[in-house]
Formats: sequence, structure tokens, C-alpha cells
Amino acid sequence: MIKILGQIKDNKLPDVETERLYLRQRLVSDAKDIFAYASLPEVTWPAGFPPAKSVAEEENYLENIMPKRWIEQNIPAGYGICLKGSNKVIGSVDFNHRHADDVFEMGYLLHPDYWGQGIMSEAAHALLEVGFNLVGLHKIEIECYSYNKASQRVAEKLGFTLESKIRDRKDAQGKRCDLLRYGLLKSEWEGR
Repeated sequence: MIKILGQIKDNKLPDVETERLYLRQRLVSDAKDIFAYASLPEVTWPAGFPPAKSVAEEENYLENIMPKRWIEQNIPAGYGICLKGSNKVIGSVDFNHRHADDVFEMGYLLHPDYWGQGIMSEAAHALLEVGFNLVGLHKIEIECYSYNKASQRVAEKLGFTLESKIRDRKDAQGKRCDLLRYGLLKSEWEGR
């Protein structure tokens, strides 16, 4: 069950409800919750960036860097992930790159306390619905390192196809690994 609560306004996606989750815009007041997972190396390095160093750094990201990036790349702001009945942000799911006018890349992070419960698959499923049916995308892609098995499982569970494997790249820490790129067409999403 996915319930989209509105339309896109000012380049912001509408809030979304799923069976267990509430997806909403992240606010500066969420910085402490986001820092709780964005400061963890096991969360951030596999996603391609270093851990946040302070709540103040996270506040600056939410207030200045993130909005500027969405405007510059003309990408709608993504979501903070909350469990239904709670306002605490436990993860995020976003479109983080625009590859063409109708091809976006999505990315996601989740606090380790919530790993292995299908939460990210549920949140990503909701973003796919919004991306294909509200934003009007033709294709959505996911990129992850070969050692990030959880991200690969999310992509495969949602019906993405492994389109390329770029061998022996350096990850965000400079370690050699393969870079995997998955893709999902709107027609494949509709035909599942």
C-alpha cells in the first residue's frame, strides 16, 4: 500500500505513506536523528562519502548544501524515512543524480538498527512509484559498490537489472572494488 499525499510543489515531493513508513521532507530539526546514522562509517562509506563529524555539520548540510544541490541539478528533494507513528528520521531515500531529463539515480541510507527488516525496500518502492508516476521518469538507476550486498539486494528485490560492472574502481576510501550500476525502466516497473 502506497499513498501519495499531494503533488510536487516547489521542487519538493509530496509526503508518502506505506504500510509501515511515513516518508517526508527532512528538516534542519532532524539533524540529530540523521547524524545518528550519517556519522556511522558502516553506513556512509558504502554509500560513497565520509561520516558526518557533528550535528552542526549535518544542520549545515540540511539547510544549505542539500537545497542548493537539488536546485543546481534540478532534482526534487527526497525523503526522510520515519516509522509510522513516529517523527524520528531513521534513514533517507533520494534521487541523488540526474543523468538525463527523465533518468534519475536514487540513493538511500538507513540506520543499522533497522537493517534486515525490509524497510529500505519499502521506502525505495515508494520513491519508484513517485518517480515513475508523479515525476514522469523513464528510467531510475542505482549505483553501488560490489561489497554492498544489502544495496544489491534492494535493487534486485525491486526488479532492477544489473546493467554494468565497472571493474577495479576505487571506492570513497580509496579501496579497489567493482562498481555496479542497476537500471529499471518505467515499462518494466509497470509490467511487474
